[in-house]
Amino acid sequence: MNKQPWHRSEKFLLLLCFFAPPIGYIVVVVNKKKLSREQWLSNLTGGTIIMSIWLLKFLPHQSGTIILLTGAGIYWYHRIVKKFKK
Repeated sequence: MNKQPWHRSEKFLLLLCFFAPPIGYIVVVVNKKKLSREQWLSNLTGGTIIMSIWLLKFLPHQSGTIILLTGAGIYWYHRIVKKFKK
């Protein structure tokens, strides 16, 4: 098993994305070649979700809530449809 430096560990990247979304997102994108595909996709997905939630605070008050609830509704709709297709 290959040991990675602390600054490329899964927990550190997710914490960086959580506390400083723009910086964490840039770090994940820049380290694409140094991470495995699964780890990179996992970090990119988490970074994208956290970054989008962080960007909602710059919208007018009601717009952010509406977008967040719409996104959650779409997510749950797709999950229910996927469950019934099985």
